[in-house]
Amino acid sequence: MLDGPTLLDGAMGTTLLARGLPPDASPEEWVLARPGEIARVHAEHAAAGARVLLTSTFGCASPRVEARVGRDRLAALCGAAVRLARGAGGSALVAGAVGPTGLAAPGASPPLEALASRYRPPLDALAAAGVDLLWIESQWDLPEALAALAAARRTGLPAVVTFTFAEAGGRLRTPGGRPAEACLAAAEAEGALAAGTNCVFPGPALTALAAWAARRLRVPLVAKPSPGLPGAVATPAAFAEALRPAFAAGLRVAGGCCGATADHLRAIAPLVSGG
Repeated sequence: MLDGPTLLDGAMGTTLLARGLPPDASPEEWVLARPGEIARVHAEHAAAGARVLLTSTFGCASPRVEARVGRDRLAALCGAAVRLARGAGGSALVAGAVGPTGLAAPGASPPLEALASRYRPPLDALAAAGVDLLWIESQWDLPEALAALAAARRTGLPAVVTFTFAEAGGRLRTPGGRPAEACLAAAEAEGALAAGTNCVFPGPALTALAAWAARRLRVPLVAKPSPGLPGAVATPAAFAEALRPAFAAGLRVAGGCCGATADHLRAIAPLVSGG
């Protein structure tokens, strides 16, 4: 699992926004209200060659999404999201995806038990619904990321952790200044199946991280970079060309984050497979 060249999926949120999701709504709400749109995105990514599909459950550890959806509907939402990905994805693996709680602030992580109480319900529900693995994404606070990883691992399923870093001085770092390499090494040490980054932009900093991972990381490096936000999205060809150095440095498990469509996945598919 993720131990060879693997094309991941593209963006769910920005794709749904382009198809009419209100800006003040969350993609999770459409899992129950407009499931056909969620399935359509999954099917497009699978048709482009994605071998791992992330469920549309990014915000399910967040108090904001829980308030909009309702705590009593959270498990049903997670189960429905898994069924949509499974039904649309053919033989693709289904990863139960959960993003940050939104409770952390730079230099001030919430108590670990408070974090665990936010992550356990959606992760347990995704595991019970039959995902192949769990996917902790868009993390930027290392203690929170490790708390989420611990909650995921207690389900008995393999778990991936990805961080959203900022570029500073040619390197990727958390908002608090922690180097990306330290975050990935910590995730590896705590038993992550793979570790990496999402929603960063292609460039020298990502290439440097891929080169470091090829030498030092003992689990696969995962990257889901962004081709840009709505109104400034790179073309699929430009996205692939910008990522070419990272693949040359050893990246082999990759997809796309915000702005990435099925066409972006098709453009990078030959690079994932070493072409």
